[in-house]
Amino acid sequence: MGRKLFGFGFGRRHNRKRRHRLDISGKELFLSDLQAGERVRVVAVGGSEHFRIRLMEMGILIGDIIEVSKYAPLQDPMEIIVKGYHLALRVSDSEKIIVEYLKD
Repeated sequence: MGRKLFGFGFGRRHNRKRRHRLDISGKELFLSDLQAGERVRVVAVGGSEHFRIRLMEMGILIGDIIEVSKYAPLQDPMEIIVKGYHLALRVSDSEKIIVEYLKD
């Protein structure tokens, strides 16, 4: 039996990987697909529950506007601007965030 820490169980019976599928019709645009300077709105966040909670704690919520500031020289991590502050995010993590371009 696993130990519980902050409401998350860690142990043998909690080691199953749960994949949350996102039902979004049409072509999906991921945060990792964007170039520096582009602004988008968050549509959905995939990944594990722990990952989604971590993003919420960092201030990335559905409906928020994100601007890609720049990429590191080796293209990982990327720097984004959320709610006026700069945040470095791994490209592998940004592949789980589905976004849409802002409508003018």
